[in-house]
Amino acid sequence: MQRVVLLFFFVVILLVLPGTRIAAGESKPVRLVFDTDMMGDVDDVGTAAVLHALAAEGEVTVLAMGLSGKNPWSPLCLSALNQYFGRPEIPIGVVRGPAFDKPSRYAEAIAKEFPRKLNSTDEAPDAALLYRKVLAAEPDGSVVIVSVGQLANFANLLRTAPDEHSSLDGRALVEKKVKVWVCMGGKIPEGREANLVHDGAAAAYAIRNWPTPIVFSGWEIGKEIMTGAELKRASETSPVRRAYQLFNGLKDRESWDQTALLYAVRGLDGGLKDYWDLETEGYLHVNDDGSNEWRRTPDKAHAYLVRKMEPEKIAAAIEELMLRQP
Repeated sequence: MQRVVLLFFFVVILLVLPGTRIAAGESKPVRLVFDTDMMGDVDDVGTAAVLHALAAEGEVTVLAMGLSGKNPWSPLCLSALNQYFGRPEIPIGVVRGPAFDKPSRYAEAIAKEFPRKLNSTDEAPDAALLYRKVLAAEPDGSVVIVSVGQLANFANLLRTAPDEHSSLDGRALVEKKVKVWVCMGGKIPEGREANLVHDGAAAAYAIRNWPTPIVFSGWEIGKEIMTGAELKRASETSPVRRAYQLFNGLKDRESWDQTALLYAVRGLDGGLKDYWDLETEGYLHVNDDGSNEWRRTPDKAHAYLVRKMEPEKIAAAIEELMLRQP
């Protein structure tokens, strides 16, 4: 617990003190695991586009990706996106066991219309076991995890036993290797948000038992940041454009997921201090049904983003990244 508190204090200090961002070219790429459902909403696709744009800039190294929902087309859709952006080698895991499922307006079409490395969901490993393998190979306290879907993979990861990759159980491995988890989830100060309530038991278990700092980008952050319509200017060969076309006819859509990813890559060193403030007092209490409330006591290693910059300005920054081509 002392390590968690000290690490979280370090992250907060970087966020609040002026002049703490490492100069461009001096910082190392964020070593990141990306967990998504990529089925119901289309902001998952927009977030994947942002992630690849940041990877192309050398700001992030994508260690692995995981699918938290049971839609069989979602992993294939993600594989097609990775191939389009020139990173087909990124390992993709899928959730095993009970998990949320939902039809998708775009996943099957993207999987069928665009080349991909992954042929079927059956070829993909268990995401929790893939995360074990990846974490075990990384330096201590170095990995940033971003989730923009349900939390079954994290609940499963915490429950994993020692294996050939590490003698540590899941919780101990996370505590040793993960710097911070940035979670698109919850509604602050209280409410019901899809990523938590669609698999409430998994959300409650993962958040209650997670041993390192968690930063929440809540529903209220992304709901005012509208992106997607500018994809009309993108190439018609783009699967990102195609996904938004299938989802809503290339209209704007809320940017819930993009905010979490952008913060995880550019915000942890204080680089987005003009975008959002950070509330660090208290913790996110999650009930067994996935509903949540922010409680002021006891103080835990939890924080959440607070609106600061005008949503339109953040939207423009996100959309510029979404429009990047490989």
